[in-house]
Amino acid sequence: MKRILVLLLALCTIATFAFACGKEATEETTAPINAEEFTSEEDITVEETSAIEDTSLAEDASTVEASTGGVTTAVTSAGETTAATTTAAEGVKTPEGTAAIVAFYNDAANATKSQKNFTAVKSDKLDCHITEGVLKIVDSALNDLRKDKPNQKEVFVNGKSDDTTPQKFLPVGGESYMSKLQPAWVKSATCTKNSNGTFTVKLSLKEETFKAKTEDPVHHRSCMDTLDVDWGGLPFKVHDDTKGRNHDATITAVVTADGKLLKELHIYEPVEVKGQVQVGFWSNLTVEGYWKQDIKFS
Repeated sequence: MKRILVLLLALCTIATFAFACGKEATEETTAPINAEEFTSEEDITVEETSAIEDTSLAEDASTVEASTGGVTTAVTSAGETTAATTTAAEGVKTPEGTAAIVAFYNDAANATKSQKNFTAVKSDKLDCHITEGVLKIVDSALNDLRKDKPNQKEVFVNGKSDDTTPQKFLPVGGESYMSKLQPAWVKSATCTKNSNGTFTVKLSLKEETFKAKTEDPVHHRSCMDTLDVDWGGLPFKVHDDTKGRNHDATITAVVTADGKLLKELHIYEPVEVKGQVQVGFWSNLTVEGYWKQDIKFS
């Protein structure tokens, strides 16, 4: 009997111990997760997410730069704006209207001629032919007047070169200026801004008449070299009242992007001279020709 009771008691003790162990294991397994010790990404609240986004935006805002009206503005983290030190420079405006275009050309041309150090390559051409009169059959009599001098290069240092000076080499020959053209003498004027920033100026002059032996064409002479004839050197005598006219003359110039100097100059000047010449007797004579000048500066 005692042995049975001892056996039962032992079985109860083992069962109680096993139950207790199982309970402790269950309690350890099902214990709630401590939120303070671990928080998953899924448990982040909306408020916390918004706070993170606001912080990122605030940080990004400190590096944002905005450009308005040509002035670069930096946006600080505090939401304040400070103007940057660099401002976009305004370009040279294209002149409009005859007076403005003529002034624009005159300024650039005269500044070019007054330079001390530059290189100019010039090509001159004068061609003329007898178109009316008995001497038409001996047109070669004007050969001494014809001129063709391409690619004359001069390097000017301190306002001088080995052969000449800007005052003699560039139009108007012998003068300190290149142009004193006036708007009243201009038939048409245009100025176009090129893709590289330079400007192309085109000027067309009004017709001007003169007495060839005694007068210079004042308007044309103000901005270009004109026909300069040694009348005494011709193989025939020219009457004193011989007249001439400059007609359809043009100036085409390329001006630097800053509007201060010429890069190129192209002059075209047609001329007609009418009068009488003596070849044993007086006879009418008409001579037509043109003067061209092309100059490139560097």
